[in-house]
Amino acid sequence: MRDLDVFIVAVFLILDLGLALWPMWRWLQSGRDPFYLDDDSVLMPSPPADFSPALASVVLQGRPSRRTISAGLMDLASHDLVQFREEPAPIGRRAGLALTGTLPHERELPAPEAALFTAVQTVAGPRDYLDALSLGRLSKAFRAYTRSLDEVVAQRGWVAENPGLVIHRWRLVAASELAAGLFLIGWLPWSVMESTLLQPIDLMVIGLGLVGAAVVTYFLSSVMPCRTREGAMLAAMLNAYRRTLKASIAQAESLQQVVLEKPLPWVSTPGAEIAWAVAFNLDREIDGLLSQSLEVSETGGWPAGIRDWFSLL
Repeated sequence: MRDLDVFIVAVFLILDLGLALWPMWRWLQSGRDPFYLDDDSVLMPSPPADFSPALASVVLQGRPSRRTISAGLMDLASHDLVQFREEPAPIGRRAGLALTGTLPHERELPAPEAALFTAVQTVAGPRDYLDALSLGRLSKAFRAYTRSLDEVVAQRGWVAENPGLVIHRWRLVAASELAAGLFLIGWLPWSVMESTLLQPIDLMVIGLGLVGAAVVTYFLSSVMPCRTREGAMLAAMLNAYRRTLKASIAQAESLQQVVLEKPLPWVSTPGAEIAWAVAFNLDREIDGLLSQSLEVSETGGWPAGIRDWFSLL
C-alpha cells in the first residue's frame, strides 16, 4: 500500500510539473512575436493615424503598464489640458494634477485620451484639481484607459488577441492552481481519515507542487500577449526612433534643441517630445536634460525632477 501511495504521489507531482510547463509550451507555440529584423535604418515617416505615445508604449511592451498611464497623462499635458503642480511633502516630492484646459469638439485627440481627460474632469469636480493624496481616485479611469488601448491595438491588428484578456485568462488559470494547492495544504490534510490512501504529508507535497505551478503561470501570463507581424514591424520602427531620440537627447544642451533637430519628425513641441520620451522609457534622460537646462517654464510647468512624479500614478 505504501508503494501504491508513493506511486500516486509521483503521478500527481508529474501532473504539477506538467501544469508548470504548460504555459511555457503555450508561449513557445503562440506567445512569441514573429521575427522581424530590427535595425537603425528601419524608420517610419510618421506614426499611423491617432497614434499616441501611450499606444506606442503598449506596442513596445506588448501590454499596458504604469508607463502607459504616465505617457497618457504627459500627452494630455502636451495639449495644455492638465499640469502637474508641486505640493509640500514631508519627505521627497509629490504633486497634484490640475486641469488647465478644456476639450472643445474641434480638438483632434485620440478617443482613449479624450475619454481619459473627461474622466479626470469628472473626478476632479468643480475645483479642477486633484491633490497628490487624491490621485488614487483615478484608478478606475486608468483601468478604463488601458482597456481601451488594449482594444485599439487588437482592432488594428498589431496583436494577435486583446493583451488584457490574454493576461486575465492566464491569471485565472494561476488562481485556480493556487486555490487547489492551498486547499490541499491548509484544510484537506487535517480532515482526512486515517484510512485514506494518501497521507496528509502526501497531499501537502502535491499542494506545494500546485502552488509552484501557479507561481510559474502567473509570472508567464504577462508575456503571453503576442504581436502580429505588422505589430512586430511597428515595434521595430518605434525602437529605431527610440534610439534616435536617445542619441539626440544625449548630445543636446536643451529640450528646444532636441525639438529643432526633429529626431521624431512628427513632433514639434517640447511637451510632445517629453510625452514620447516617457513612452520610450527615456524619462531618466529627459530628467537630466531638463535639470541641466532649467527649462521648466518652457515645458508646460513640469518640474525638473520629472521621474519623481511617476511614483504617484
